[in-house]
Amino acid sequence: MTTKLKWLNAQLSQFELLLMSYLKRHDISRSHVQNYVNSGWLEVVASGVYKKPSQNISWSSALAALQFQHDCSLHLAGLSSLAHQGVSHYLTLGSETVQLNSPKTIRLPKWLFSQDWQIEYKCSKVLGKVDQNDLIELNVNNQTVKASIVELAVFEMLENIVDESSFVFASELFQGLTSLRPRRLQSLLERSPSIKVKRLFLFLAHYYQHPWLKRLDESKIEFGSGNRQIVKGGYVDKQYQITVPLRYKQDTLENG
Repeated sequence: MTTKLKWLNAQLSQFELLLMSYLKRHDISRSHVQNYVNSGWLEVVASGVYKKPSQNISWSSALAALQFQHDCSLHLAGLSSLAHQGVSHYLTLGSETVQLNSPKTIRLPKWLFSQDWQIEYKCSKVLGKVDQNDLIELNVNNQTVKASIVELAVFEMLENIVDESSFVFASELFQGLTSLRPRRLQSLLERSPSIKVKRLFLFLAHYYQHPWLKRLDESKIEFGSGNRQIVKGGYVDKQYQITVPLRYKQDTLENG
């Protein structure tokens, strides 16, 4: 067996998908790849994307390839990250919607959406730059993927609130977040440019009186000015100047 073929087999034991750009960087040309396809060593998934014949692939195969072979800033985010870290019961077997975020707009390859995967992509404004400490490596479907840490995933979930229904869903999940890490939260709150997310996060933290709240220093957080409407037809919370559903006015534990 040639050296190139040994290397290829080693990569296929780690990745379920191989990208042509990655293969080229390791001195495997298109003619080599075509020979491997003709010989049955590789199978074409899409133009420039290959897998081992008969290998089942999933969205995590694609994400791992993009992250580790293409150096893509994409990461598993929000509810998807929380679910795969055991924080929420968001996943429904067979109908998983996968949330992928990046801190800047990127053009995702068409082949990512050509498979039978339910993928939602968002250029998130929660952070201007995602550091390595903001991510964690998870094993999903036998592939290693980078995902937002729980604290960042919560911020990403709050960013996606658009109406009362999504507010209530997020609030109910937030109620169980009793063990978030204050240092990670403080860092995110100080670095995040999203006024909406920061105000909403602290409103819910006060609403549920989570124990880690006492260890946050709100004097170091930039909250901007003016009201932010989170939902229509609600009431304006005076402390954080956000419009939230009326039910949270009636049940607020400590507010303003």
